[in-house]
Amino acid sequence: MTDDIPLDDLVASISERWEDQAPRQSPGMLGIHVINWRTLEDIDAPKVWTELRDWVTWFTHRYNLPARKIPPCWYKHGALVEELSALHTAWLVSYDSLDAGYGPIGWHERLAVAIPRLATWYNGECHNGHTELPQAVDDASPTEWAHWIDESHARP
Repeated sequence: MTDDIPLDDLVASISERWEDQAPRQSPGMLGIHVINWRTLEDIDAPKVWTELRDWVTWFTHRYNLPARKIPPCWYKHGALVEELSALHTAWLVSYDSLDAGYGPIGWHERLAVAIPRLATWYNGECHNGHTELPQAVDDASPTEWAHWIDESHARP
């Protein structure tokens, strides 16, 4: 019975127990981990990349997607990684055992919307191996940037 334990001690013990049992990365409601590539920890990256690669390989074969849509170097194209990762997560959720049965059709509805987007993220520029595309550069000086953000929203 907790009446014999002072409240401060009880609160401290709950906190200690929670730290021991709390997961380092919490899954979503269905147990699916949504990948945030910007904050992905190095220690988690090999497992995440392997799972995504396995799924992309299955996905491209299952849906007969040609290399002009998803090239062999897809993992070097950040926007494709984000889109394919989002599709993978949607697929996992759609086929989860907790789904009421509408997930598979929902997955195909999402896929139909995603396919044209894939074409905007990759337009076939890697015909003979991976081609690095020019990127926007951040050439604004810190002073110029500070001035811009101070002034850009100041006027209606």
